[in-house]
Amino acid sequence: MLSRRRLLTAALLAPALSWASVTPVPRRLAVLDWGLTEIILALGVTPAGVSAPDWYRKLIPTPALPQTVQDLGLLFQPNLETLYALQPDTIVITPQHVLLKSALAQIAPLLTLPAYGLSAFISATQQLGGALNREARAATLLAHLRQQIACARAYAPGLQQPVLFAAPVDALHLRLYTAGSLPGDVLAACGMHNAWRDGGGAKGNLLVELTRIASVDARLILLVAADQQEAVSRWQQSPLWRRLPLTSRYPIALIEQPISDVGALITAGRFADIFSQLMAGWRNA
Repeated sequence: MLSRRRLLTAALLAPALSWASVTPVPRRLAVLDWGLTEIILALGVTPAGVSAPDWYRKLIPTPALPQTVQDLGLLFQPNLETLYALQPDTIVITPQHVLLKSALAQIAPLLTLPAYGLSAFISATQQLGGALNREARAATLLAHLRQQIACARAYAPGLQQPVLFAAPVDALHLRLYTAGSLPGDVLAACGMHNAWRDGGGAKGNLLVELTRIASVDARLILLVAADQQEAVSRWQQSPLWRRLPLTSRYPIALIEQPISDVGALITAGRFADIFSQLMAGWRNA
């Protein structure tokens, strides 16, 4: 069987598929997913409306979402009256919106795209490139991502230790990212080995207590939001935290720049760039 890393690499190296459509090119999009919103913006199209746009702006700083985009309500509880008044010609959703499909289909045609993990976003980029008449732009985005991942993979052979990639939750818990999450998939595509072997649920992440990783011998990468920096600083001073193999043998790599696990293709490239920088630093340490 092919490993997940090989499957992701094959997806990246594959030529963009042709998604020619007999329907008119959508001009007025309503989008109910932040990752798909990122892709659409990267293709050079501004949606007419997006679910919870302020949260997109908080979590995904690039590509920027214009202030003129209409707020459609929550991701899985959109305001149907607002959506109807927007008069979109296409509503972009994910398979997780299945319970809303019948109601949404009465407003506008639906475009359902995968939205979890790296291979899903590669497929979504290709499909959106075809649907929006942006095939060349989609191919350029995918080519750039291949370059970013290839750059990171060049450092991977010199990395001796596996890696745990996580986000802090509270004093005793971390959220680990595994295969199926965007960060976990990018980590694998970059040639890094995830130290967590027990799976990560439907979305590729899980909540764990520190006791579950107390004996893990790996490098730790922490994705730290702006409001978590003080808490992480306290962790680093605590005797329990400092005795863990994760923290006593190797320096913790803190990612403090604004980046989120809810992004898509552009975010994947940003993660690849970050992993390149980290591995280069570890190699030269």
